[in-house]
This record gives sequence, C-alpha cells and structure tokens, in this order.
Amino acid sequence: MARGLLLLSLAVLMAAFRPSAAAGVSGEPLVASHITASAQKCDTPAPGSVTFSWVPSRRGEQWLDLSLSDNGFAADTFAGAGPFPPEADSFVWGGLSPGVTYFLRVNTRSPFGWEPSQTLAFVTATCASAGALVASQITVSAQGCETASPGSVTATLSWTPSRRGEQWLDISLFNNRFAPGTFIGIGPFPPETNSFVWSGLRPGLTHFLRINTHSPFDWEPSRTVALATQACGGDPALPQPNEEFVGLRERLRAEIAASGLNAAVAVTDLQTGESIDVNGDEPRLPGCTINFFVLLSVVMDLQEGLYNEGEVGDLIARTVWSSNPITARDLLRKTGMGDLGAGLAKVDQLLDLLGLSVSTYDHPPAYPHESLRGSANLLTANEMNRALAALYEARIVEPAWRDYLLNKMTGVKPGLQYLIPAGVGDGVVSHKNGFFADPSGWVDNDAGIVVFDRGGNRYAYAISFFTESVPSKYADIPLGQTVSRLVWQYFSRRYY
Repeated sequence: MARGLLLLSLAVLMAAFRPSAAAGVSGEPLVASHITASAQKCDTPAPGSVTFSWVPSRRGEQWLDLSLSDNGFAADTFAGAGPFPPEADSFVWGGLSPGVTYFLRVNTRSPFGWEPSQTLAFVTATCASAGALVASQITVSAQGCETASPGSVTATLSWTPSRRGEQWLDISLFNNRFAPGTFIGIGPFPPETNSFVWSGLRPGLTHFLRINTHSPFDWEPSRTVALATQACGGDPALPQPNEEFVGLRERLRAEIAASGLNAAVAVTDLQTGESIDVNGDEPRLPGCTINFFVLLSVVMDLQEGLYNEGEVGDLIARTVWSSNPITARDLLRKTGMGDLGAGLAKVDQLLDLLGLSVSTYDHPPAYPHESLRGSANLLTANEMNRALAALYEARIVEPAWRDYLLNKMTGVKPGLQYLIPAGVGDGVVSHKNGFFADPSGWVDNDAGIVVFDRGGNRYAYAISFFTESVPSKYADIPLGQTVSRLVWQYFSRRYY
C-alpha cells in the first residue's frame, strides 16, 4: 500500500463510514457511478475531511480507492478503505492533506470479478491548520555541554508529530538515509510526543536526525536534519599522532620557518584519524579552495534527488578544471534552488554543520560585493581537513556520491597541478586549488585527498596547504612541493 496517502487508520476510516438511508435506485448501474466530493472541512482531530457520495451498483461489496497518482491505480500506489456493504453510497474520509490533487474510484467485487467505477479527480481545500502528513522536521531548541559527563553534549529536540502512530527518534553520524546498522533509534514514543532531551552526544560532530512514525500503513520518516553539536573544551578527542608522525610535523615546521613564508599545513591519516599541523588553527584567506563546500553542497543535493546530475555535472567539472569562480557561482545559485542568497546561506550553514567553528563562507570568491556579512571568507587548515575527513569517511554523503566527487576533483588541468600533486608518487589526488592576488601579497592554496593502493589495500590521507602574503607570484611553489613530498614519503613508508 502506498505510504503517506491516508492520514487516519483503517479503524478510524471504518468508524467514519455511514451506509445510505435511501432504499436504493431503480435500475442500478452495472458499476458505481456519479462520484462526487463535497463538504470539505479543515476540522480537528481529523483535518481535511471530505464527504464522498456515489450511486452504488449493489452488485457486491465495495472498496473506496484513493491515490496521489493518475496511473490507473497501479499496484502499491493507492490506499483502499473497505469492504463496504453493497448499498453504501457515501463515506467521510478524514485527514487528507490540504491543497492536494487526489484520484478516487469505487471498486465493486461482483460475482463476476472486480468492477471499478470511473476515476474522480479532486483537489482538497487549503487548510492552514491542517495536520502534517508526516512529522515535521526536527529543530534543536537548546544544547549544552554536560557537567556530569564531560566531553558529552545534551540537546533538546522538538518537532510537530503527525499523530499517525508510535514514533522513533533516529540519529546517525552518517548522511546515508539511515542505512541499517548505521544509526541508533530511541522509542517508541506515543503519537502525541513532540520533544526529547538526548544526552551523551559527541561534541563537535555532525549528527543526522529524523522522526520515523509507524502508522497503520507503513513507516513514515520525516525529512532528515543535520545537527552540529557544540565543542566542549576543545575539538573532539582524536588519537595522538605516533612518534614518526610527530617527527614529520617538526620537519614541516622547520621547512616553513626556513622559507620565511606565511604558511600553514594540516595532514590527517584517514585510516587512524591521527592528525598533525603547523599553524593549522590560523584563519586563512582561502580563495577558490573554499568552493569545495559549494561542490559538496551540490553533491548533497544530488543525493537527495533535488535535481539531476546532468544539470550540474559539467559545471562541477569546469569549476575543478580551472578553479573557475564563475561556474562555482553558478553552482552556488543551483544549490540555492535558483536563489544566490539562499545558496550563500546554505553553504555557510554547511560549514557550521560540519563543526567548523572558525571558518566562514561570506561570498562567492571573486564576487566580494555579493556578501552575507561584508566580511572575508576564512578557512583553517585543520578545519579543511576535518571536512575532507567527513567526506572520505562517507559521513556527509553516501559512498557512491563520495566517490563521484573525489573523481570529479581529480580533473584539475595540468597547469594547476604544481602544489600537492607535484609531491605525490603513484597516488591519485583529488584537490581544490585557490589562488589570487591580495594587497598584502599572493595567496596560493591547495587542499585535497590522496588515495593510493598497497598490497591490494586502499589508503588515504588529507592534506591542506595554505600560503598568503607571498611576496612574489608562485614563490611558494618550492615550499608546497617539499611539504607534499615529505608527507607522501611518510605515508609510503607507513603503508607498504
């Protein structure tokens, strides 16, 4: 039975049935006829009730079938109420969604087979106070760090229930449509429950939540919402880097100091979660590197089916190929569903949802006048790596869409392969450049994920390299290539 078509249980529907008081009609039709919809009401507790009437054929028990699709009542696309006695000629159906087109028929089971009536199409009245088809998406009314359990967050979650059955509150660290084995569900809650206080959440991480209602017809999930829990006493606990990794950090620190350049680097082992950095918490001018988050937002839209890949695939490729700010701006408008301002706000919120507390997306690179706050775009090397890790670990999109984006990000033109890729041996580099002239000097950045195979196993690391106030164009290239080479050599030794 199609999910979400009915808003009352069959028990309620049957209780609403009233057989005709009339004695009948002489010369009954071979099939039920003259179906009409009348007396639509925005009432409670069954909002959107409609009274249906028809002339029965009296040739057998009857069912009233309702669908959202004009498809001849194909299997599994409609809901049916019945059986009703042969003489029944009206029914009050409550709980229909307001302002929606429905398709209705009476199907009579005669001694000779099913005998459907003609289909009636009708539009329900618009009811401002009508009940929800499914529970509305969750909002976070409060959150705070726990005092009794340091390192944990308590969040108060609220929603408007559909009241169509018992409810479960599902939570996951993965934006994967709550695949089996990847989420925790708390419940059941009574149909009228509209809030819950969840304790013990991990701080500084993105969580994905939904309400799933078990109605008489099926599971009815709400839309998924993302919640970035606040940091409690610093970043989430990460494994301490091993001794050789610490040695690499100190070598990178020495190379940066010797260059005399204003640089930052962060490196994350995507197998273990170990991470090192030099100046990794300093806010940097990202240039077009920050358009990684525009690309990610678009891919998240593709996963949700908001539009087709054919509408954006070429724009993604052109944005990556030449670090093109014009096509990136087109994608920003696309993820805002045609509204550039909405796209700006959405991508800026995405940074928040990833737990990036310092970084900010204020305007499309190269378009500073199209600004949210009239401020600079900012990005730290550590927070960039945190976002790259969320992508690689398939926490923000499913594995298939992760691989799609990583593959797209390998398509950088040869003239922009001079930083991270130049230091990598036989690995595959998915990266996003950022380069522009600032009054204080040149900005030249590169950030991405390096994937390589050893012994039939796949390994990966994230690396973000930022420079600004570089006194002459491309003067940072020797440092960037040295940093990348040293990092590649470390991982080649560790995983062989």
